[in-house]
Amino acid sequence: MSMHVAVVDIGSPEKKNLGWAIEGPSLSDSGGDVDRFIERSGEVMRTGPLALGFEAPMYVPMRDLPEYLTRGRSGEANRPFSAGAGCGALVTGLVVVPYILAGLLKACPFATASLDWTTLPTRPGEVFLFEAFVSGVGRKGSVTTVDHVADARAALHRFQAKAAGPAPMTSDLGDSVCLNLLGAALLRTGWPVGVGVLSQPCLVVRAQPALSGAVSA
Repeated sequence: MSMHVAVVDIGSPEKKNLGWAIEGPSLSDSGGDVDRFIERSGEVMRTGPLALGFEAPMYVPMRDLPEYLTRGRSGEANRPFSAGAGCGALVTGLVVVPYILAGLLKACPFATASLDWTTLPTRPGEVFLFEAFVSGVGRKGSVTTVDHVADARAALHRFQAKAAGPAPMTSDLGDSVCLNLLGAALLRTGWPVGVGVLSQPCLVVRAQPALSGAVSA
């Protein structure tokens, strides 16, 4: 693939439970420092396209019946956005994702963003954004930065496989009527997008967590 692909496993930089990975034709790197991620991603954006995924709920469904409002998104099964780890990741993403997007736009002022997975980016500064959904039975014991990086890389490789496949990419979660939190973050941080991104679904790439030193998740 000509573009770089990056995934951030959303967590708290303060608590050091964030991990990221980026791979492509000129760069392969990973780590747990969010500013380092912005720096490395800015480098590749200035010279080529980037597909960037965030491992946290990036949209919430909008429904007509009150009893369905907090039900999981189609395809989440027992990992709904509205309970347990999903809630924590969603709230953390609300502050971490805008920080990253603001940093990337500063690093590459001519950058543009898209949520349309039918046409992937091909030019410098073009960024395609998606949600990475890494789910499983959960790890036992402490989860290290290495584990978060491994999960980010698992989602990254799943996206690469989808993008390189012969069939058109499809989202692994449903709910086309939504509030797009990625779109809200793009608008708030000054990216050149219209308000239509608030109701535009985003691609969700689901991957199994990588094996850890303790228990596979």
